[in-house]
Amino acid sequence: MVKAIHQDTSVSTAPTQGEMPLPRRIARTLMARIFLGELNPGDRLPPDRVLAAQLGVDRTSLRSALGELAGRNIVRAVRGSGVVVLDYREHAGLDFLDAVFDMPEIDLGSAFNLELLDHWIDVMPAIVKGALIRSTPSDLAAIDRLFVRQLDLLNQGASNQELAGIEVQIQDEIVKLAGSTILRLFANSMRRFRVMFSAAFFNTIAVHEHVITQRTLLQDVMAGRVTPEDLARRYRSYLCEQTRRHRARISLLPANPNRRREPGKGQGQ
Repeated sequence: MVKAIHQDTSVSTAPTQGEMPLPRRIARTLMARIFLGELNPGDRLPPDRVLAAQLGVDRTSLRSALGELAGRNIVRAVRGSGVVVLDYREHAGLDFLDAVFDMPEIDLGSAFNLELLDHWIDVMPAIVKGALIRSTPSDLAAIDRLFVRQLDLLNQGASNQELAGIEVQIQDEIVKLAGSTILRLFANSMRRFRVMFSAAFFNTIAVHEHVITQRTLLQDVMAGRVTPEDLARRYRSYLCEQTRRHRARISLLPANPNRRREPGKGQGQ
């Protein structure tokens, strides 16, 4: 079926300094609708002329945006059927997720966030183990300095967002030490989300204790008191326990992705 694009999702064409180009804004609008389920796999987009009018954009910019979406395997031009929406779960890559994470107007929903939380708890300890096996004393000392930086920021009253930035730097150093190019590319694509996720996690825990606990685990390895295997097991147990409140908070969110309401707008407005 042909799916109309309603005027309430029209694209602003008034440029401002530093704003992304119009084709990218059009692509972003359509990606948001696809991720939110407003456009479903198999839906046909209206013809270019109609779609451009619905979005309030020129046809040249629209075609460029559709070319970007086709390059990401999010839509496909089908002879005789026009442009058809693909199932991003089947066809798209991490660049689609990276684009979605850069859309502050979208709330990912509890199902997606819980899936990512479980993935983090399952995968991160194994990455830590691999990194520690490959690391040198100078590598570990560099990570320890990042923990010191976090503690300094805490003493200065830094926000959880700032502290989350250092947390992600620590994760990136660990992923680098693990020696997997695929993991590094995956971490790069998830960086924006990981900062957001870590900041939300910090809202549910005693951050100072968290930093001290992680630093102590690292120092135990540096001193030879625990093996990388033992630390990975301890770290997984620690994450399971520490994320209980965060998991409970996530579970209160609507299950599916949705648009965040603008401040001051009530239900039904």
